[in-house]
Amino acid sequence: MGEAANQGAGMQTTYEKRISWLDRPLASVITLNLETILFVLILVASIFTRFYMVGERVVSHDETSHVYFSWLFYQGRGYQHDPVTHGPLQFHLVALSYFLFGDSDFSAHIPAALFGVAAIAFIWFYRRYLGRAGALVAALLFTISPYMLFYSRYVRNESYVAFFGLVTLWAILRYLDSGAPRFLYILTAAIVLHFTSKETAYIYTAQALLFLGFYFLYRVTSRPWPTPQYRDVFLGALMTSLVFLSGAAFLLLYGQKPIEAGAQTPAPEMLPTFTVGIPSQLGYLLAGIALVALIAAGYYLVRGLTLRLIRTERSFDLLILIGTLALPLLAAFPLNAIGWKVPVNAARVSAMTMPDIIRMAIGTSVVIVIAILIGVWWNARLWVNNAAIFYSIFIVFYTTIFTNGAGFFTGLLGGLGYWMAQQEVNRGSQPWYYYALIQVPVYEYLPALGSLLALVIAFFRGSPKPDVTQPDTTGEPDQELSAEEVERPESAPFLPLFGFWAVTSLIAYTVAGEKMPWLTVHITLPMILLAGWSAGYLIDSIRWDSFRRLRGFVVLGLLFIFLTSFTAAIGSVIGANPPFQGKELVQLQATSNFLVSFMAAVASGLGLVYFLKDWAFGQIARVVTLAALLGLALLTARTALTSSFINYDNANELLVYAHAGPGVKIAMSQVEDISLRTTNGLGLMVAYDDQTTYPYWWYLRNYTNKREFGDNPTRDLRDYPVILAGQSNYAELEPVVGQAYYSFEYVRMWWPNQDYFFLTWDRVLNALKDRQMRSAIFQIWLNRDYTKFGQVTGKDTTSLTNWDPAQRFKLYVRKDIASMLWNYGSGPTEEVVADPYEGKQVQLQADQVIGSIGVEPGQFTNPRDIAVAPDGSLYVADSGNHRIQHLAADGSVLQVWGTYGVTDANGTAPAGTFWEPWGVAVGPDGSVYVSDTWNNRIQKFTADGQFVQTWG
Repeated sequence: MGEAANQGAGMQTTYEKRISWLDRPLASVITLNLETILFVLILVASIFTRFYMVGERVVSHDETSHVYFSWLFYQGRGYQHDPVTHGPLQFHLVALSYFLFGDSDFSAHIPAALFGVAAIAFIWFYRRYLGRAGALVAALLFTISPYMLFYSRYVRNESYVAFFGLVTLWAILRYLDSGAPRFLYILTAAIVLHFTSKETAYIYTAQALLFLGFYFLYRVTSRPWPTPQYRDVFLGALMTSLVFLSGAAFLLLYGQKPIEAGAQTPAPEMLPTFTVGIPSQLGYLLAGIALVALIAAGYYLVRGLTLRLIRTERSFDLLILIGTLALPLLAAFPLNAIGWKVPVNAARVSAMTMPDIIRMAIGTSVVIVIAILIGVWWNARLWVNNAAIFYSIFIVFYTTIFTNGAGFFTGLLGGLGYWMAQQEVNRGSQPWYYYALIQVPVYEYLPALGSLLALVIAFFRGSPKPDVTQPDTTGEPDQELSAEEVERPESAPFLPLFGFWAVTSLIAYTVAGEKMPWLTVHITLPMILLAGWSAGYLIDSIRWDSFRRLRGFVVLGLLFIFLTSFTAAIGSVIGANPPFQGKELVQLQATSNFLVSFMAAVASGLGLVYFLKDWAFGQIARVVTLAALLGLALLTARTALTSSFINYDNANELLVYAHAGPGVKIAMSQVEDISLRTTNGLGLMVAYDDQTTYPYWWYLRNYTNKREFGDNPTRDLRDYPVILAGQSNYAELEPVVGQAYYSFEYVRMWWPNQDYFFLTWDRVLNALKDRQMRSAIFQIWLNRDYTKFGQVTGKDTTSLTNWDPAQRFKLYVRKDIASMLWNYGSGPTEEVVADPYEGKQVQLQADQVIGSIGVEPGQFTNPRDIAVAPDGSLYVADSGNHRIQHLAADGSVLQVWGTYGVTDANGTAPAGTFWEPWGVAVGPDGSVYVSDTWNNRIQKFTADGQFVQTWG
């Protein structure tokens, strides 16, 4: 009987354990309270702002590559990873979106928008660190952030990276808190998905390793050592390693580079004065010394602290795991250092010779074996599980689900190899202060100020501890966690991590050669977390019972009036029309505006003094600060909505770069209308050149009779009722179309105003002293209105009609077609004028072809001009490689000179450097004259490339 009862009880227990998750009450999963309701409302707002009108904006230059090649993938034409367009994950997701929802501008943006919402939803898991109020604020800040919103509606990788970055930081903190292996699995998945998204994964990985390294040092030096005398030796060796490593990095960046055969020595101005003559290869020697010192430091660490104690540090686990998983992807560093060329795309992998393959195999195999040995030594089972997660995801995406074997090598080596090469290109040529003084102050001022506030609070209040009362919602207790680890809780240093991430992000992207607006997303992300925590701290520390008792809402109203009126009064005094300047109507109006604002400020200020007499100073400071943050939040939301829903196709926003103009879709709607009305479908014969390829690759994808004619228009184009051509091909196309076509010109692409280049202290001070310029800059900051700026500077290129920099294109519609469509042409049908040269062309075959595409001497990238010297030799303006090549008549290389260089703060570029030279000529005396196009000057050289002088 007792046995039967025991069996029955056991069966009942088993039954209870097997209750389906579908039967769990909703209340056990989520608690419906005000916090939950507010978070759901924020999520609803994020969904609306990410998806509303998401397909209206014209796809930009970079987006064209992403949406078009994803479409080819969706069409079954395959996909091959190329680092130029970053990682493969986006192409798989966008192609999947096409498969589910059809190919359109809207469906192309769905993955980015979904990840933008997912990032905000994931903030829910940050309540442990940000606090309940702080998590709500952080989610709201993500929702209204101009950059987070805009690039959640943009077919780039930033939306994915923001989500993976949040998961990465959270998983690191949770493992430091608990030591549970499941957080390592989550961390591994987040890191590898980041690596399949974009090369920013290398920066994120470096940041994580640096922070964990510093934290590990803090932990091991704070605990007692069994052999304490080794502690000082360890620290000394470590400092020696860091010093030599810093020197190595500096010399590799700024040391004298070796001179290639046929190349001229770079001008001394290109290098810091004290590094001229010091070979950059010396950096490798310093790196070797640093490595020896680091090994010595490791030896004394193990001897002094013992390996057993070291392995109890969770930061050590994270260092080993992240380091060994990422190590094979860093193989491009040593391979590049010893001069082996790293294949960066599938074409270069296919072109590898057997010696190249052997070298790559040896180099990568050594690194992989080292990673495996370290990982297995650390924790064989755990490392193998994480490595399986990492490389299964990596291989599936980079090989395009096992259809592109070369993708494994382009992913393993090409991403970093291409990124390293791009740093010298310095894409965008933006100034060093691009993020700190332009992008963040214009768009992300609220997270920046909130971050500074967090640092101030932490300085005076100390580093906060995680809120362990928040439930762990990630799953059941980890079965792999030992009893010793369960009993050893730690407090993860979340605020130092966020602060470190914000500072190093700003430094890393400032130092990096390529500076583009979308990279501001990565700087903004940790600042939002810091700002969320600081605002949450203020909310939690205000005594709301006394706030209500002391009529706090009246104080808030008075504070709002005071701040707005005081700001208006100050703005009136320092603005373009100060008060008390005369009796004209405009002057009197300025005076009256000032007086009204001033009196309102005085009255509200007196009211504040009266109502705040019983308030504690700390309470006043918190309420005022929180009110100021609320005001900035409203302004930030306005900025975000304006940039994403009003100015989304215009050039007056600074958070975009090569941005497509609205004329692209206007012209496309006309093309579609003509096609539907003349062919009852998309069968219209339409031709486009190499300039309008971006973005008409995408917009003409479903037209069955499209033709790309590059930069070589021919007579048979007159058979095409519609032609699209960029402004650089107008001169070549006009003789072909003659009088047979109507033309409509639009902006194809434009860039932001870049008058912020070459800032100096004098220029900044002069702008601050000039009332008109101050007012003009304020209008740009507040309203993106360049009208007054154009008036002050005398420029007509700040209106959208005449905007510069911009590239335009024309839509050509043949007149006989236009006459059939009343809204494109009127009047009698015009006879197409016969081409007087028809049938008289002579086809000539080239007697000699010189060069090929590339960067080596004798190879060219976009050569723009050629000149013949009196001795029969040739001078070629190798525009894309920023140099001049001097060739013999048979094509052999005589000299190559020139490197990339741009104008500095004084408006001059180093002599002998070029920025896309477009013209070259030879004088009677053999002197060579070069049109250094984008540096706006002419340079004169001797026949063998020695610099003589410059004009302009």
